[in-house]
Amino acid sequence: MLGRDGRQVFMPERGLLIIAYMRASQRQEVSRETLANLLWPDVDRSVAFQNLRSTLLRMRTTDLAQTIPLTADGRMIRLAADHLGSDLDCFLPAKDKLARLRRITETMQDEFLATTRTANGALKRWIEGHRQACGELLRAAVIEASPLATERNDLRALKIGCVQILQRSPNDADIRAIMDRARLTGTDDTDKVFATVRDDRPTPSTAVAQARAEASAPDKPERAHLPRVALLPPDTAEDTRLNGSVANALIEDVTIGLCSLRTVSIVAPFTSERIRESSDKAAVLEKHGVIYALDTKRSGDGLFTQLVFLPTDEIIWAERFPLTAEGLTTQRAEISRTITQTIARQVEETAAAKLDFDIRPQMYFHYLQGVQHLSGLSLPSVRRARRVFRDTLRDDPDFAPALAGVARTLTTEWLLTARGDQDLLKMAEEKAMAAVRQDGDLAGGYRELGVVQLYLGKLDESLEALSVAETISPHYADVLYSHADSLVHAARPKDGLNKIKKAIELNPLCPDTYYWTAAGASYFLGEFDDAVTYVGKMRDRRPADRLLAASWGMLGERSKARACRQRVLRDNPSFDLERWLEVVPNRENWQRELYREGLIKAGF
Repeated sequence: MLGRDGRQVFMPERGLLIIAYMRASQRQEVSRETLANLLWPDVDRSVAFQNLRSTLLRMRTTDLAQTIPLTADGRMIRLAADHLGSDLDCFLPAKDKLARLRRITETMQDEFLATTRTANGALKRWIEGHRQACGELLRAAVIEASPLATERNDLRALKIGCVQILQRSPNDADIRAIMDRARLTGTDDTDKVFATVRDDRPTPSTAVAQARAEASAPDKPERAHLPRVALLPPDTAEDTRLNGSVANALIEDVTIGLCSLRTVSIVAPFTSERIRESSDKAAVLEKHGVIYALDTKRSGDGLFTQLVFLPTDEIIWAERFPLTAEGLTTQRAEISRTITQTIARQVEETAAAKLDFDIRPQMYFHYLQGVQHLSGLSLPSVRRARRVFRDTLRDDPDFAPALAGVARTLTTEWLLTARGDQDLLKMAEEKAMAAVRQDGDLAGGYRELGVVQLYLGKLDESLEALSVAETISPHYADVLYSHADSLVHAARPKDGLNKIKKAIELNPLCPDTYYWTAAGASYFLGEFDDAVTYVGKMRDRRPADRLLAASWGMLGERSKARACRQRVLRDNPSFDLERWLEVVPNRENWQRELYREGLIKAGF
C-alpha cells in the first residue's frame, strides 16, 4: 500500500483485505461479524473477533493510520472509499480507450489479490468472483480498443491484453482473431509480450526455454544479491545411502522446485548435504552467505521443518508433514508444493530486513552483538547489549529491531533488579512503541510492547499486543514465550504452560527464560515439583532464585529454600518482599497470596 507521498507502507495482510473488500465491493460500511466470518471462517467466533480487534490495532499503529479514512465502533467498520485511490480505478470509463487499455493490462499483470496467503470459504469465493469480473472487463476493453490500435505501443498493449485473456480462456475465438490481426499490423514482438506476462506456474517446456534464455543472456549483477537459501536434509549422505530416506528425496525435490524461482539463490543439494554433515553448521552457512536455512529432521512417521532467518536467528515458519508409506505417493507432490510456496513467500516477506543488513553491514554487526549479549541473564550482559543496540541506532535511528532490543534490555533490567523502577518501564514502552511505528510487521516490536505493558500492569493491552505478534509470526518461539509469560500473570497458568511448551518444542536449545516461565506456570498450578525441575534446566539459575525459594518452601524443603534466599539477598541486599509483591503484575489476588506464602516459608 502507498501513502500520499508515494512511499510504500506495510500493513497487516488482513487489514489490507478489509480495505480491498470494502473498496472493491463499494461498501461504505460492513459489520464486524461479517468481516470476522469472512477472514477467519475456520475458528471460533470469539477468536475471530479477537483477531479482528488485533488487526484493527495494528492498522492504527502504521504510518497510514491518519491517511486511511477507516473508522470502527462496537458493531460496524466504515471506510470513506471515495477518498482512497486504488489500482481498480483503471477499469473506470474513460474517453481515451487505448490509454485505458494500457492501464488495465499493466494492472492485470498480477491477479486480483495475487499475494493473499490464506483464503478459503466465502473470502476465496469472493476473490475468485472478482478475478473473473476483472477478466471480463479486460476482455471488453480489448474488444473496444481493437479497432483504434495502429501505433506500435498501442498494438503491443493490445497483444498483452490478448495474451492475458488467452492464459485464462485459451479457446476464446474472438480474442484469437484480434491477436492475429495485431500480429499482422506492425512488428511481431509476441514472444516479448509473453515474457512480460507473469506466470508463477511455468510448464516444463517454458521453464527449460527460460533457463536457456538466461544462460545465453549477459550476466545480471543483481543475481549476486539474491538471498541464498539452503535446504538441509534430515539425514547425512551416509545415512541416506545405508538406509534410504524418503524425506531426503522430498527435500531434494523441493530444492529443485525452488531453483525455478528468480527471487532466491538456492544452495545445491550436494552442498546442503555437506553442510548437514559439518560439525559447525552455523560457520559453514555463514561462509556460503546463506540467509535462510530450512532445517529438517525426521520425527516418528513425519518430517519436522523449520525455516530460520539466520541474521536474527528467528524461526519464521515451522510445520510437520506426515510421511507414511500409505499416503506418500499422493502426499509427496502436495508437501513439496506447500514447502516450496511457503519458503518463497517467507523469503519475500523478510527480504526488506535482509536488504537492510546487506546495505549496512556495520549496523548488522552491532545488532548481532547486542542479540548475543542478551542471551545472558545478568545485569552486566544486559547493559552491554543496550550499549551495542544504541551503537546500531547511531547508524540508523529508525532501525526497528534495535529499538525493540533496547526495550528488551530495559524490561529485563527492571526484572533483574526487582526494585520496581517505573522509569525503566516508561523508557522501554517508548522504545517498543517506536519499533512498532517504524515497522508494523515486526513481530519483535509488538512482543516487546506486550512485555513492557505486562510489567506496567496493563494485562489486557499486553495480551492484545502479544496476540498481534503471534499473528504476524506464529512460529516465532520468543513471541510464544512472552505470550505464555503474560498468560501466567493474567491468571491463566494452564494456557501459559501449554504455550511455553510449544515454544520449547520450536526452540529446544532455548534460553533460560523459557524454563523460568514454565516454572512460574507450574508454581501457580500447584505443581511445585515441576517448578523446581524447570528451574533446574536453566544454565544460570540465579535469576529464578526467588521462585525456586518459594517452590522449595511450598514443598517443605526449608534448608534448600533458605539457601536460595541467601543467594537472592547476596545479589540484591535491598530486596523487600512486600514491595516486590506490589509491583509484580498478577491479575488475581490468589496468585499474590500463593507467592507470598512460598516466600515466607522460605524465610523472606
